[in-house]
Amino acid sequence: MLNTVAIVDALSTGNELAKKFMESGYRVVHVWNDFTRQTRVSGFVETIKYEGSCEQIVSRLRKYDIRYVIAGSDSGIELADMLASMMGIVEGNSPETTAWRRNKYHSHQVLAESGLRSIKQFKSSSAEALVNWANECCGYPVIVKPLNSGASDGVTLCENATEVAQAAAKQLGQKNLLGYVNEELLIQELVDGVQYFVNTLSWNGKHHVTDIWEQIRSRVNGGAYNFEGMHLIPGDEPTAHLLSSYACDVLSALGVNYGAAHNEIILTSEGPVLIEANARLMGASINEESFTRCLGYTQVSRCVEMYLEPGRFLNELVGKDYRLLSGVSEVSFLFTGDGLLAGMPAREAIENLPSFSNFFGLPTLGQQVKKTTDTKGLPGFVYLVNDNKTQLEQDFQQILTWQSEGKIFDIIS
Repeated sequence: MLNTVAIVDALSTGNELAKKFMESGYRVVHVWNDFTRQTRVSGFVETIKYEGSCEQIVSRLRKYDIRYVIAGSDSGIELADMLASMMGIVEGNSPETTAWRRNKYHSHQVLAESGLRSIKQFKSSSAEALVNWANECCGYPVIVKPLNSGASDGVTLCENATEVAQAAAKQLGQKNLLGYVNEELLIQELVDGVQYFVNTLSWNGKHHVTDIWEQIRSRVNGGAYNFEGMHLIPGDEPTAHLLSSYACDVLSALGVNYGAAHNEIILTSEGPVLIEANARLMGASINEESFTRCLGYTQVSRCVEMYLEPGRFLNELVGKDYRLLSGVSEVSFLFTGDGLLAGMPAREAIENLPSFSNFFGLPTLGQQVKKTTDTKGLPGFVYLVNDNKTQLEQDFQQILTWQSEGKIFDIIS
């Protein structure tokens, strides 16, 4: 049995993916594409830098008899699709349709052509054209953002033509979070409703929803939204079924036949509509301790199980609802100002809450920080776990109150 996989950019949650494969007895080759970030994992049988030639990468991978090529993060998706195809590995997504999954404009064009609900949109390299489209075809507010970046990089909510022009001037021609130059920008209608994260796994075009999170967010002046927290919803409730059905249709339309996906969907009064689909694992807020307590697994662990035993995945999970073992919520911490991070005075009070489970990714004291205006570099999370839904919500709201009062962190300006 082949026991070597290649992970392209084992970054963000891709670190945990690599470690989980190693723990399962697999050898892992790291194909490094995004040189701006370092993996945290040791134990790769080899790290291969991608320097512009897929043929050279394939030649070096051949000696390992690679079983799968998997994207560890956004920056690895395109290369993973290409390498798997060149190596004749069928358990991958077609490079001919990669743009459907990497370019937000193409994603919504494909959805519209497939008869699935999508967002009104337009793209251009001209600030004037973006403004004209908003004036003539959509109205305000609108969202302006890069076509192919990650997190909330460059996502700007614009209330008028002046703000659209300013967003375009700021971003056009600039390199985005994933290293692409914003030669064009995407402008979309603002969709109103509750946003959800729908995490999935796919094998041979069959999909399974691993977990769905209801987002709590707030508007940011001059930006879009800050995410303040999220609640895991039961997999068997009507909202989950509605979101799951739509998400699976989206995955099929966009050619996600294999692997993980992290889908951002807004539920409006008219039904669900995709914000964006990302053909990779959920981002760095996956916490094994809390996720395992409430689900018995993480998307990472279930993803590895799928690659190791695809038949079991198809027989036991596809078409089945996930089940909660306990209620869980997460609060995303925010920095309320710029300055020196001197302390975390609310730490003990949070730890004494009945639902407290654990902190994750907290910042280092003594560093210079900036006011949080997007999801890049979030200053950590706290997870709350409780079978008592009322208590869980009370503790969640208490932390949000402390946060709104600026009591979580001590920042010296």
